[in-house]
Amino acid sequence: MARGLPLAIEEGLQSYAPIQDCDEVFNFWEPTHYLNHGDGLQTWELSPVYAIRSWLYIAIHAVPIQTTSWLSFMAWPSLVARPSLMASKVVGFYALRALLALVCATCEARLFSTISRFMSARIATMFLVATVTSAGTFHAATSYLSSTFAMYTFTLALSAFMDLTGGRRTAQGLTWLGIGTILGWPFIAALCFPFVAEELVSAVGAGDILPALWRLTDGFLRSLLVLAVEVTTDSAFYHRITSVPLNIVLYNVFSDSSRGPDIYGTEPWHFYIRNLLINFNVWFLLALVSLPVAVLHHFSPIAIKRPISYRTGILRTVAFTSPFYLWLAIFTIQPHKEERFMYPIYPALALNAAVALHTLLIWLGRVPYLPASAKFALTIGLLLAATVAGILRTVLLATAYTAPLRIYRHIPEQPADKLVNVCVGKEWYRFPSSYHLPSNARLRFIKSEFTGLLPGPFYESNHTWNPNKSRLANLAVARSGTWRVPDGMNDVNAEDLGKYTPVAECDYLVDSRLPSWTPTDVERDWIGEAQGDGGGGELGWHVVHCDTFLDQGSTGIVGRMVWLPAIVPADSNYTYRTLCDVEILRGKSIRAKRTSAGLFDRFGTRFHQSPAPPTIRRRGLVPAAQSRISTPHRAREISVVAGWAWVAASGLCIMDSVNTWLAPNGLPTRILDMSFETYSTWESARLAILVVFATFTTVWLGKRLLRTITIRVKGRRTSDLEKPRTALKRKEERAFGQWTPQPFTRPTPPPYPSWSLAATKPLPYRPFRYGPRYNINMGLRPMDWDSWIELDNHFPRFHADKAQRIAQRGTRCCRTAPEAWDGALELLEELIAYLPARYPSLYRRDGAGKMTNVWSGETFDATARPLAEDPMQMCARLVQDDLAIMFERPDGQYYLLAGAILLAGFWRLDDKFGMPLSEIHTSGDVPGFKEKLEKGMMNFFRRIKPESPVLRNNYFIQVDDELPWSSSIGSEDGEGIGWFTAEKNKAIRHHYFRSERQSLRRLPRSGGVVFTIRTYFHPITDICQEPYVPGRLASAVRSWGDDVSKYKGKDRYGDVLLEYLDKKHAEQVADGLDLSKEEEVRAYPY
Repeated sequence: MARGLPLAIEEGLQSYAPIQDCDEVFNFWEPTHYLNHGDGLQTWELSPVYAIRSWLYIAIHAVPIQTTSWLSFMAWPSLVARPSLMASKVVGFYALRALLALVCATCEARLFSTISRFMSARIATMFLVATVTSAGTFHAATSYLSSTFAMYTFTLALSAFMDLTGGRRTAQGLTWLGIGTILGWPFIAALCFPFVAEELVSAVGAGDILPALWRLTDGFLRSLLVLAVEVTTDSAFYHRITSVPLNIVLYNVFSDSSRGPDIYGTEPWHFYIRNLLINFNVWFLLALVSLPVAVLHHFSPIAIKRPISYRTGILRTVAFTSPFYLWLAIFTIQPHKEERFMYPIYPALALNAAVALHTLLIWLGRVPYLPASAKFALTIGLLLAATVAGILRTVLLATAYTAPLRIYRHIPEQPADKLVNVCVGKEWYRFPSSYHLPSNARLRFIKSEFTGLLPGPFYESNHTWNPNKSRLANLAVARSGTWRVPDGMNDVNAEDLGKYTPVAECDYLVDSRLPSWTPTDVERDWIGEAQGDGGGGELGWHVVHCDTFLDQGSTGIVGRMVWLPAIVPADSNYTYRTLCDVEILRGKSIRAKRTSAGLFDRFGTRFHQSPAPPTIRRRGLVPAAQSRISTPHRAREISVVAGWAWVAASGLCIMDSVNTWLAPNGLPTRILDMSFETYSTWESARLAILVVFATFTTVWLGKRLLRTITIRVKGRRTSDLEKPRTALKRKEERAFGQWTPQPFTRPTPPPYPSWSLAATKPLPYRPFRYGPRYNINMGLRPMDWDSWIELDNHFPRFHADKAQRIAQRGTRCCRTAPEAWDGALELLEELIAYLPARYPSLYRRDGAGKMTNVWSGETFDATARPLAEDPMQMCARLVQDDLAIMFERPDGQYYLLAGAILLAGFWRLDDKFGMPLSEIHTSGDVPGFKEKLEKGMMNFFRRIKPESPVLRNNYFIQVDDELPWSSSIGSEDGEGIGWFTAEKNKAIRHHYFRSERQSLRRLPRSGGVVFTIRTYFHPITDICQEPYVPGRLASAVRSWGDDVSKYKGKDRYGDVLLEYLDKKHAEQVADGLDLSKEEEVRAYPY
């Protein structure tokens, strides 16, 4: 029974434990979710550049979650047709928590048994009481953190060092510490010193030095084997040789002042004293005095008749009690402090407290003239106070801070082809992980007052399973985000603005509202806007669900420390704030307001099929001004306490989670006969609490048998916001491959000021930036409609080159697929309407769809049937740009189905025509496309609107003067083309700067996405006459990574180019160039 008690309690409460640290979510739950489901959020610590989180440790935890999914499949084969159930990831979340509770309880039971056998049964009992009644153990036991894993392994190590069955087990103890050090937290290696010292001192005294040295060596060698497994596995995940424990130590111990743990905040020296006092109350005070009490007892006359332990001498007692002091001292002197840093020594704290209490009880028993009843009352009073204080603290944690674990479940599952943005602002650090989101939902961040570095999304692969490859090979490709270097990461907590999403792109938003909180321009009152008259504010927000969450800033000190029963007026102790899901409604024509109140979704009525009771709005919209514990809170408080009495509570918690996801699908929800959520009266609820308290205290303090108390109270049925309800079905978004013509008309541009075919020079685009970092991204910026097409005095050369290539190569350069014909014709009509208005001295409009080039005499008629030539070929003769149109097909991919690629220099339309966008880039080995560009690019193509054109620029170095095709990489008609054929280190006069200005816009009638690709071509020697250009270009070239350098052919020209650029830069500086004024002179992209 004693060994089963930790399991009963920890399993019973694991579903109620809040997540205390955002580190747990973003460094452990999110990467685990990525391994299980292919998406999640990635911190800088998981970037291969820094690698201070172990993928081996994460993968170990991903296995049971995946196993849970398989077992669910086998357990409910009839539900395979219900994908929403099979995708209910929250079941896996709680399954892992249940497993962690099981592991923790097993470790504690193992140590309890060892203490009972090798120290004292009373010490073991006190240890168990301290462990299972303390709030610290409650939230540490099921935390998915490396420090919690270190706590598990230290518990087993402590048991091994103490266990003398068959001789000393020092090697086993060192092995457990080695596992905790390598897979968990490397700093717990410090905890081996007391045991190693005790081993050596004992060996010297007994003349047993060689066996002792062998035991130490054995433990060390076992740990090296674990380290080899860790290095091998993590290196495979990161695709580079790395040792995570070493990286952790280097960053946390040897970093300079600009990085390291201290940049994330510091605390005063008494932080841990206050924290441990709150979480362990009197047990912490006992632990603090345990060593001096034990030493004092050893030298007192009482010890002759009543030693602390008949099997443990003073040396071993000191060895077992000193780790607590050692750990507390090490971390107290560190400026950066966090509660989880104390997790590893929670078992040592409980042991120390038990030793101290055991010793004090020995002393108490020797006090003369004190009646036995008084001694019993003092003992019971102390234990009762410690037990009740621990339980009240635990109940507070389980009821006041768990709203984030519940609120996200009210975001309904959406159709599989819809990606949903769930946004958080100031509540980002309370996000409970992607396991609480629907399978097609992604967390996004909106700007808040926080200015540090936020996580970014893992690379999501579109890998198709290859049956010819092994499972591991397929997984390595599907989860390549483990080794791809993410954008915007750093180890100095510098904010990356690229992590934020515009609020208008959010489908749901989770936010809180404090009674005393004042909104700012950055942190708006989204809940207030959604609840206001008319609802929604300017963006059209509407409340989905609200829950209550303790506001520490407005709650008294007692209310922040423990839960107080209903006999104490709640209003005088607690202030709760509102935590809500709100959904953005961007227009009534797109999505209609639902008739049922409380929960609104954006993608249809799949989960809302029955009318909602009128009480939903009253429960869903909790006014922020209410400062009381609501009925659902009290029900949860009672259910938490009831969990203490149920050994099978683990299964019940998991089934409760299953129920949450069964209900919206119309499936049976009465899996459990007992409800822990509602009670008929609060009198019976308070009675239940008192009965459980009394039972627990009586059993363990009075040494009586535990009687099973069944709490079976009929509860009134309350509204469930996740159950189906009637709602209006909003207009469905368009299906892939379908486009409804839009009424948008491009604005008519004004004439280009003073444009002349002879005098207007090309714009000086120099789209490169200083290093040392080369960012791989789309680099999009809004485009002014007036500047859609740029023409200059190079037009005659471009026109001649195009005409020659059309005559020579025909459809190999210009082609339109039959399905894209209307889109190509639409582009032709757009150009005929635009060019005469923008460049009236070059083009003359001759009626609707007709135009004349007054310089060349050519006429163009888009109305003629048949057309004089391919529409893309006609478009090519009108502008200096190359042109391409991408069209979406039913598979959701965009395909190159119309193009006039005549002056591309490095790629051929023949190779790419008919390819999807992703294959166009992967076949060309575009650096970083899969890991950094593909997802954003596909999202962009899906979302781009006819009225929102964009621009981007790029640049290359070319080692010949041929604009249409760079022959240095091979013949245009050759098979094997590439930089490997180029002559190396040609003279600088052969180096040319090739820059592209690309515009992208959606054609309103056909829905095609048009690329215009305007090339600017200049000798390097010419552009280096411009101020600042040589230095900036040299820095940019040096910032290229290996993949970019290979793609751009740097090894063919880099030495000569950089030498020349450095020389020209030095000359400009020597001539008085003021580097501080560059931004005033040359702002990007010029």
